[in-house]
Amino acid sequence: MAGVLAGECSYSDIGVSSLSRNSHEKQDKVEMRGSCFNSNLAHHIPLDLTIEILTRLPVKSLKRFQCVSKEWISIIRNQVFIDSFFSMSQTRSRFLVAVRIAENRVILLSSSHNETEVPTTSLVTNLQMPIRGCRLSPIRYTSLHTNLEMTVSGLPVDLVHCSSIHGLFCFVDPSDPGRFTICNPSTRQVITLPDTKAFSGRRKSINMFLGYDPVGNEYKVLCSTAVHGEPCQVHKVLTIGGGNLSWRSIKGRKIPRYIVVTNGICIDGMVYYGGLTTKRQEKKLWIFRFNVRSEGISSISTYPQVTNHGSLINYNGKVAAASPLPRAPRGSFDLWVLDDFDEKRRWLRSQFNVHPLVLHLSGKTELKILGMNRSNEVVIGPLKVPPKHEPLYIYYFHKGGQKLIRRVELKGFEEFRCNHTSDEQCVCQVIFSPEHFESLVSL
Repeated sequence: MAGVLAGECSYSDIGVSSLSRNSHEKQDKVEMRGSCFNSNLAHHIPLDLTIEILTRLPVKSLKRFQCVSKEWISIIRNQVFIDSFFSMSQTRSRFLVAVRIAENRVILLSSSHNETEVPTTSLVTNLQMPIRGCRLSPIRYTSLHTNLEMTVSGLPVDLVHCSSIHGLFCFVDPSDPGRFTICNPSTRQVITLPDTKAFSGRRKSINMFLGYDPVGNEYKVLCSTAVHGEPCQVHKVLTIGGGNLSWRSIKGRKIPRYIVVTNGICIDGMVYYGGLTTKRQEKKLWIFRFNVRSEGISSISTYPQVTNHGSLINYNGKVAAASPLPRAPRGSFDLWVLDDFDEKRRWLRSQFNVHPLVLHLSGKTELKILGMNRSNEVVIGPLKVPPKHEPLYIYYFHKGGQKLIRRVELKGFEEFRCNHTSDEQCVCQVIFSPEHFESLVSL
């Protein structure tokens, strides 16, 4: 982890301040301030309990608490503690929102993990008119407050190919695809990966994907390069951490040259993305899978409907794609789910209909499926950045539609919303990571 930030080391920030404001005691309290924690508290709190308490605190607090003592610095920077902290963090996931408000400025905001009840009736008794085909389902109105984590400026970004992976967030520069930037929103560390220096001067298409191996506890970046005139794709990999950022070639079977046509997602140590082989006689769509641990690449054929909209999602631990059905009512999606990559190797197709209540509550907002969370709730969000002065809502509901529906308002970033008057002027983009976790990992 990066060193302790300047200006964050006052004991008053961590609650160790004078207990009285009486003037005759002030001098004594100042002299005791540096030692009262160790003498009065630390000796009475077992180390195991101290560590357990620390794992339940946010990263910003842990950064300040490194000022308490050398022992606490050692604890917080220890890899065992970092792993324990992340395990705890996974039980309190947050909502990460990335908003591009200018061509070279991106805002990252994360929510608290506790929803606040909004004082609105929880049953569908406030609807002005009956909704066709709608069952009486309870609705829970809540809100989540978002906090500004960091601003990334001076980097042209296309959020279509950005993603949150195991606590880290990656950026791609559309004008220079070989420029790949990774940040930790919790610690505000940012690194830009070195150039691959492959086939310099030749026309090529470069795409990079961040992945995480939960077994080896490693982050790796896959670089996939299609070089004009070369029959096969060039793959390289780089391991994050340790300070030595260098690319190495992947050994294994040769894969015919292809063009990447979707985003990349990482599920259980596997990075998935879509590609189109470029040979005229073999033009075909594939979903490629990169095993982060073994660094092997495999593929399975797919259909145009899966890659048409360029967006893969995590649907209950499986790779999926959802696109609006043409000539169908609003809220109807064509859903494709990869059932089994290794054995059955098949795609399951179904029509997914957004619950009528969600359509009613969302008004005319264009919606997209963000994925399915660990509670088996389908997560629905807006396709575009809402205009200024309009609320941003996220919807949760079970596919069967018989359980609770949640409408969650994301608050705290009104100033970062779209302020353009027409689609032609607008450069705003927004992506959501419904299950983002805080991480102490050092870049």
